[in-house]
Amino acid sequence: MFKRRRSSKKQRPAEGAVLDSLAESGEEYEHEVTEGPYDVADAPEDDIRRIDLGAIRLPVPKGVGFQAQTDAKGNISQVLLTTGSSALQLLVRAAPRSEGIWPEFRQELTAQVTGQGGQVEEVEGRWGTELIAKVASKKGTNSVRFCGLDGPRWFVQATFQGQRALDESAAPELDEALRNLVIDRGSTAMPVREPLPLKLPPKMAEEAAARIAQRKAEGGDGNRAIIAAGDTPKPQVRRKPSPRPKR
Repeated sequence: MFKRRRSSKKQRPAEGAVLDSLAESGEEYEHEVTEGPYDVADAPEDDIRRIDLGAIRLPVPKGVGFQAQTDAKGNISQVLLTTGSSALQLLVRAAPRSEGIWPEFRQELTAQVTGQGGQVEEVEGRWGTELIAKVASKKGTNSVRFCGLDGPRWFVQATFQGQRALDESAAPELDEALRNLVIDRGSTAMPVREPLPLKLPPKMAEEAAARIAQRKAEGGDGNRAIIAAGDTPKPQVRRKPSPRPKR
């Protein structure tokens, strides 16, 4: 994670200040890398293979499956890593330069879950202050663990599901993937909290486009596809049955 320390230097606002700097206090913050996730500027030189998804370089350790929900152009709306009975959903957002947004996010998540009749417990976990949320469903109680990691002008929202939500010792492969994640924030001005753009590599994007086109040709609907890779079996994805072609 990143540890930030105050600098005695005053920061002069540039002309046309970027949108994700509006919440800055006017002071420059330095960061010290302790462990991942890593900013692209601080990424270690290692031999870990990562999938280039644009704003993130995603490692997929052995025994872990990767799936992305995407449109025909390869634009990703959801990233999920799975292993055994555990899963990790990742979302990366733009953040201010001078302060973290996880404390505020925790409050909002707590209000959202409790407002729906669920329960939230704040705990100190492997990734700092975390939230364990329990929400009732038709099949019983679903538990998820929300983790937030603040970096330089980016924020990683990591949501553990399944067994890993309640047991920190479960699915160490997912923690390994999160720890070795590399974020490429870029220099484009973005509103605070807006998701950073994620995009499939060209070959995967072609596969997604082909699946969507085939489904439409067979009379189906929908403009998104699930692209999977890695070592674990592809999860079952519920889809609405395609309408039968009219005769």
